[in-house]
Amino acid sequence: MAILGQIQRRSGVLIGIIALALFAFVIQGLIKNSSKIGTGNSSVIAEVGDKSIPTREFQQRVALLQKQNPRLSNMQAMKAVWDQVIKEAVLNNQYEKLGIKVGKDRLRELIVNNPSIKQAFTNQQGIFDENALLDYIENIEKSQKSNPDAYLGWKRFENNLIEAEKEKIYMDLVKASINPTLKEGEWLYHFENDAVDFRYAAVPYNTVPDSLVNVSKSDIEAYIKSHPDQYKMEESRDMEYVFIPIKPSTDDFKTIENDLKNLIKDREVFDKATKQTIVKKGFKNTDKPEDFVAEHSDVNVPARFYFKNELPKEFADTLIQMNAGDVFGPYKVGEQVYLSKVLETKKIPDSAKASHILIAYKGALRANPDVNRTEEQAKKMADSLLKVVKRNPAKFADIAKKYSDGPTKTKGGDLGWFTYGRMVPEFNDFVFNGKKGKIGVVKTNFGYHVIKINELTAPEKAVKMISIIKNVEPTEKTENKIFGDVSKMTSEAMQADDFDKFFKEKGYTPKPVRKIGRFEDNIPGLGINRPVIKWLYEKDRKIGDINKFDLNKGYVIVKLTGKHNKGLMSPEEASALIKPILIKEKKAEIIKKKMTGGTLEEIAKNAKAKLGTATGVTLKNPIIPGFGREPKVVAIAFVLEPKTISSPIDGNRAVYVVQTLKVIKAEDIKNYIPYVEQLKKQREAGINNKVTKALKKANEIEDKRNLIY
Repeated sequence: MAILGQIQRRSGVLIGIIALALFAFVIQGLIKNSSKIGTGNSSVIAEVGDKSIPTREFQQRVALLQKQNPRLSNMQAMKAVWDQVIKEAVLNNQYEKLGIKVGKDRLRELIVNNPSIKQAFTNQQGIFDENALLDYIENIEKSQKSNPDAYLGWKRFENNLIEAEKEKIYMDLVKASINPTLKEGEWLYHFENDAVDFRYAAVPYNTVPDSLVNVSKSDIEAYIKSHPDQYKMEESRDMEYVFIPIKPSTDDFKTIENDLKNLIKDREVFDKATKQTIVKKGFKNTDKPEDFVAEHSDVNVPARFYFKNELPKEFADTLIQMNAGDVFGPYKVGEQVYLSKVLETKKIPDSAKASHILIAYKGALRANPDVNRTEEQAKKMADSLLKVVKRNPAKFADIAKKYSDGPTKTKGGDLGWFTYGRMVPEFNDFVFNGKKGKIGVVKTNFGYHVIKINELTAPEKAVKMISIIKNVEPTEKTENKIFGDVSKMTSEAMQADDFDKFFKEKGYTPKPVRKIGRFEDNIPGLGINRPVIKWLYEKDRKIGDINKFDLNKGYVIVKLTGKHNKGLMSPEEASALIKPILIKEKKAEIIKKKMTGGTLEEIAKNAKAKLGTATGVTLKNPIIPGFGREPKVVAIAFVLEPKTISSPIDGNRAVYVVQTLKVIKAEDIKNYIPYVEQLKKQREAGINNKVTKALKKANEIEDKRNLIY
């Protein structure tokens, strides 16, 4: 009991540590690679070399990650955990080979120096109490049976520290092997500072019409085979779909419209209390329109003034011409039906420009904590400032900068232009019921405002209107009809020769989606929809198969249009990527044949090339004016003997022939160490990801997620 008491007294700390541990555990690792469980067994989700990752523990981590990040979908969490467990597996293999371990003494140091631990065990004097921490750990160890959750949470926290430390040790060893030499530092210095001047003749690729080159399927196949690493692809599926929403029918709208029509006029109703028939006022004659709306409306919008441009476009001309007491409707706006009544009309400006000096007081809305004046003091101060600015309005901005508590203080209180109804009611009424130049004091929830009206637009008619708003939902009859129509369309689509044509004739446009991965769950335009993706990947699924799926607010009819297996892209799949490359190569060959002659001038004449000169070009910034970056061309200019004319060079934008004028070598410096350090930083950048990627590539990884997900 004593142990439990101590744990309870530290419950706040315990919860924080365990929460940290659980989250960190999900990201950094609880799962230890177990011994081989067996191939083809759903109890194993992955094989990494000679190690296995158990499915049960993998799913526990997915669940924990989702618990810590509720916004993550199941597939998003699964992908994140997958990346982490594979990383852990390949790194643990390295730890074992190198004998990397974290001993008890080092673990103790990691715990003691952990920022969260330091914060949790700092006493009232602001001093870290290590003895309290050690007592706490001892109690946690002793409570293994009585409080297993606390014990497990702590062990996970320790495990996270251990895994992070082992990764740090390993990556530090890798970084220690990165040691650029002084010669490499010297090379980098000259790479950045040496320059070259050269002349060139250039023929842009776009001067050769595309019609003169032909790229065949065999050309693309050959290119893929010669560049296999660039055109690998993961397993994916293509589909197209039609979404059919469940929407209210015309009859559903008519029913609501009829209900609203019955609310306009007075009607006789039986009063149960008096057991007599009484006349209940309708919307037209009620003297309590706000209460009437509150009783009958699905959406309660307070009455306010509307200008013509704020009213529904198709009804604006009618509504703005109404007079007080007039009722209009029912009328449809989107998926709602309105019945509107005008309470008042008047001509008012729709926009104003004003300045104010806000004098806040303690307790006012959004008042600065430093404000200590009372409400009475604030009013007195506002009245005093009012007298000053009324005597000399030109001082308004200066006084606002000095005394205002509002965010516009630095602007001299200038609020700029604002529309009717944007400000709080008291502020709004003062400005829009006043005249240009008027200055006065108004109280709002924010404090006392000294307000000066700077500009007002010309008054125009506005109607103060209140509306009964009814949401229209599809009835059961409508839903049943839509279900029947969708089922019939699905069946007919399966028999149709052309999916697109069939649905376009029905008034729907199918949407294509390409390259959906097996473990994705989001479909563009549909959102999270795992059942559709699972269907696409079913074992016997064939291209052309069609199926219907129920969604929350409709149905989706899906057609499988393509299946792509893991491996190299097909010529059709890679065509859009490779064809431009091959077209450029073939154009280069056409251009090169014309680039003949003993001088640049002759070459330019024969090939209709552009002559030019580039000066002071470096390897670090290999830009040819008018053509952009051309590293290959500039590199050749650096090594070419002066006055020598190069062979044609296929660059990024054109084919070039260059003639080096001179290479300007930068003067050697005494110390190249800064450049060595620069190289070291460049090579260390992102080293963790680079090493992990290389280790994953070096290990044989068997993915068995398709047996589970």
